[in-house]
Amino acid sequence: MRITRLRAVSGALALALGAVGLAGCGGAKDAKSGAAGKLVYWSMWTEGEGQQKAIKAALDSFSAETGIQVDAQWVGREVGKQVIPRLTAGNPPDLVDGGTDLLTSYGSANLQNLTDVYKSEIPGENITVGDSLIKPMLKEVSGTDGPRLAPYSLVGSSVWYNQKVTPELSLHPPKTWAEFIKALDKLKAAGRTPVALDGDIADYDAYWVLWALMRTGGPGTIANAAKDPSGQGFETPAWKRGTEAIQQLIKGGYFPPGFNGTKFPTQQSAWADQTSKTDLILMGSWLPTEATTSLTSQHKDVRKLIEFRSFPFPAISDQDKGTGVVDAGPIGFAVPQKALHKEAADKFIAYFLAKKQLSRIATVAKSMPARTDVTPPPDLAGYAKEFANATAFFGTNDGLYNTMPKWVTDVWQPAVVAFFEGKTDAAGFRADLAKRTADYHKNN
Repeated sequence: MRITRLRAVSGALALALGAVGLAGCGGAKDAKSGAAGKLVYWSMWTEGEGQQKAIKAALDSFSAETGIQVDAQWVGREVGKQVIPRLTAGNPPDLVDGGTDLLTSYGSANLQNLTDVYKSEIPGENITVGDSLIKPMLKEVSGTDGPRLAPYSLVGSSVWYNQKVTPELSLHPPKTWAEFIKALDKLKAAGRTPVALDGDIADYDAYWVLWALMRTGGPGTIANAAKDPSGQGFETPAWKRGTEAIQQLIKGGYFPPGFNGTKFPTQQSAWADQTSKTDLILMGSWLPTEATTSLTSQHKDVRKLIEFRSFPFPAISDQDKGTGVVDAGPIGFAVPQKALHKEAADKFIAYFLAKKQLSRIATVAKSMPARTDVTPPPDLAGYAKEFANATAFFGTNDGLYNTMPKWVTDVWQPAVVAFFEGKTDAAGFRADLAKRTADYHKNN
């Protein structure tokens, strides 16, 4: 799974002028009558993916129970190249899905306000769509005047370990940075290389900095500094504490030798099959599925090798402002503003968010359901606990992939890579960011 949270589209797609059309979105008769006898859905998933299987099963039963004809197109991650021209032309599909990037790349104005859907009752349950979702999530999926996305799943990162290799981490998971470093030192003394990291992926390096700053300063710590052309935002106490903690990690010799020079998924795979004698990996909630697929393709018995476990990123200090903050990127349904069959789309959203249907996200897709009262996959139990107790959410690179993507690629990623390659220390990293950010604002 891509580290950009399965972005279905990018900001550049908003400039698309045309694309090859897929299925039609209903005839003129349907448009005039407002009939809800049809539902046209274009999906970010492709045939064979677990999410596609889960949603298709629900679509089939929905159609059988309601008589609504379903036209589903399994387009894949580039679905935006098909949808955006249709939005412009005024004949979009009735239902689309993706992450919070939809609010920026499709534009909130092009998506229906789902307030009425949130107020509707889930079929067969005495609960509304809105009440079934954890409250901190609502901010992430809303426009200025209400929700535009109805989440059915989410992805996020956490600190993973193998219960079969380090069972002591289940008994005493590190809760503070001091405890974390102490645990790494103990593992290192035992001849281990404690932390796996595919350093050729800039955002995998960045996970560590991102998390440290989300703990010290909370959501907005990176985004606010990125928006400030003066560079002063990188010298706040939160930035100093967070980057100095990561400097301790980089200089401590906890990563495998040459981790920046190997090609993904070398280090992740070596963690999974223990050829690298590594113990911890900061990775997304897709890790169990990704690692299982990799090992199975090598004809290895996954359950003999791994018991996936995770714990929250530790607190940096008692001055942290990000206690209880969780990395969680919602993935859900949206209804284009000019959808011909809005009633059918709204009805399916409520239908799919029922426990009976949504449970397939866990059992078939092996992903994290958006409801805390739907049992998650066993491998995600630790992350599910974090999610249920969340006080606030943050997205990849503090949401800047959506709002300032060029800053991420031209400023953030090069500076992070240099930091992890040992070319700068914490102070130099902050100064590098300040300079690059000032140049970015001059040229953009």
